[in-house]
Amino acid sequence: MCATCNYQNYEKAGPFVLERSLGFGSLVIRYYTESKEYKLAVKDEQKSEFHVYRCPTCGKKLY
Repeated sequence: MCATCNYQNYEKAGPFVLERSLGFGSLVIRYYTESKEYKLAVKDEQKSEFHVYRCPTCGKKLY
């Protein structure tokens, strides 16, 4: 597990959501604790989310 897919390093963004910024832009990776899903999104835009099945940094399976 790398720093990108290790959800223990994420900040709390909601009741069941942890979030971490990717790079210098507005792209974030979110971890949903109830469903154990990872999603990529644009910060503060809920409709921009899509599922991630492998870590974009190390390639580890995230499901």
